[in-house]
Amino acid sequence: MANIRPLNEDLQKVATELGEVPSRLADDLAALKEWIRQQPHLRANTDDQFLVAFLRGCKYSLERTKTKIDRYFTMKSKFPELFGPINVDDPKVRELLHTGTWLFLPTPLNGNGPRIGLMRNGVYPADKFAIEDVLKLIHAMQEINMIEDDYAILQGAIFIGDFGKSTMAHLMQMTPSIMKKMTVYSEEAVPLRPKAQHFINTIAGFDAIFNMAKPMFSAKQQKRLFVHGNKMDSLFKEVPQKYLPKEYGGENGSIEEIIAEWDKKFDQYRDYFKRSAEWGTDEKLRPGKAIDFESLFGIDGSFRKLDVD
Repeated sequence: MANIRPLNEDLQKVATELGEVPSRLADDLAALKEWIRQQPHLRANTDDQFLVAFLRGCKYSLERTKTKIDRYFTMKSKFPELFGPINVDDPKVRELLHTGTWLFLPTPLNGNGPRIGLMRNGVYPADKFAIEDVLKLIHAMQEINMIEDDYAILQGAIFIGDFGKSTMAHLMQMTPSIMKKMTVYSEEAVPLRPKAQHFINTIAGFDAIFNMAKPMFSAKQQKRLFVHGNKMDSLFKEVPQKYLPKEYGGENGSIEEIIAEWDKKFDQYRDYFKRSAEWGTDEKLRPGKAIDFESLFGIDGSFRKLDVD
């Protein structure tokens, strides 16, 4: 029997639409674990709840699931400064968490829809925290959601980027190389399906960064990018105000409360992140041709899809 949480009626319906057959779930997970065991280069988390996130995120295509798991751990090993395990006891990590630069809001959109992520760019001092620090924090939070947030896995996620406190120093942290890695990780490695990205309170200089980043997304995701500027009514047509935090006039928790909950989560996941240091890939052991990362993610040239099937 698969060791995963039972779903409520609404989410079970979504899971079924994605191809999940409860009676076959244990066999699907067993097949995936056997495949992982046979990969000489891959050391992966094989907990049922973790693996089922990939199956659901890939609509139960076993081959797509294998590829995404490989990419997930490949990028963690190659770019640990962005995607590697976090030290939850590092005072700098907690200080960044306490700025509330990234929040997952407690109630999903419309009560049973996609999880809402709020990125508050510029609330941290750019001379103290690099964008790598911010992204590593975000990806640690995403990994926790992969394990315990069924709404994010099954309904996807929408992201709101608030640039009201940004400075040019914050924007300039977003280099083309960093943007490529972020985009590839989001689309090719993480099983949290992005449904939309909204940008508000944008400042001078944002358009240049946005126009540089947009072509790095897939055609499907480019259609899901929305720049609202200072027109909050435009955002509210897509994300009703009640689903934003109290500081935005909504009813979806307060920033202080959300940060406090994530403080507790980080304490709970202390041992998990220590254990996750054992997971990753060893490219020297990869069957077939090794991946040319510098060519894929270098500043020059455009990203070419990984071929790790």
